[in-house]
Amino acid sequence: MGEVLMIEKTVSVGMAVYNGEKYIPTQIDSILRQLRENDELVISYDRSTDNTKAIIDGYAQTDSRVRVIENDRSGIVDNFNNALSHCKNDIIFISDQDDEWIDGKRDKMVEALELNQADLAIHNAVHVDAEGKPISKPLFELYGIRKGLLRNFAMPRYSGCCMAFTTEAAKMILPMPESVINYDHWVGMVCEAFGNVVFVDDVLLHHRLHGDNVTTSRRSIRVVAQQRFNLLRELMKRRRQLHK
Repeated sequence: MGEVLMIEKTVSVGMAVYNGEKYIPTQIDSILRQLRENDELVISYDRSTDNTKAIIDGYAQTDSRVRVIENDRSGIVDNFNNALSHCKNDIIFISDQDDEWIDGKRDKMVEALELNQADLAIHNAVHVDAEGKPISKPLFELYGIRKGLLRNFAMPRYSGCCMAFTTEAAKMILPMPESVINYDHWVGMVCEAFGNVVFVDDVLLHHRLHGDNVTTSRRSIRVVAQQRFNLLRELMKRRRQLHK
């Protein structure tokens, strides 16, 4: 019998950007160092008031792996929907604009998905300050991050910037509903409910904390309860769609 040929998986990275000129070059450089010839970085651009557009256009002009897609509808969820919906390769990574990939992330995450036949892989990370200096323990230890449908529904610890999923999983995940504000909560719950999730202990990201992070602030109990209701309703709707 002849040798079995292994088909190398291609990677897409979906990045959502908005007013990110300060840290975007560091993040893009850390990603492009790891991407292979047939991989791609898809950047969804929300109209900004700084120099973000010129920076990302510059990368697109000099590296054919970079594509810039303007987002017609503003907002975090829509910006990520736009980025991820344009990703065309086998494995899709989610990327914020101000973090930094640690060398080896691309290959270790692809390997984790393949070896575990998983739909979604979530890796470990550490918080760093604005200058890139580590300021926390690994997040799996710091926040008790682990698998569990009910525990993650009640108290989510998913981080989109630590996620990679297959194109098959993308059919379950996309489009992400606007009513679920925390898009990474949606991705994690969909894959735990309808697929297979693997957690990778390796620290593969510097998650930058600074004064301009685009994130959601602490919410009231009423708002949190409404978000859980929205999430449950959308999961039930997606389940019906998947079983048609």
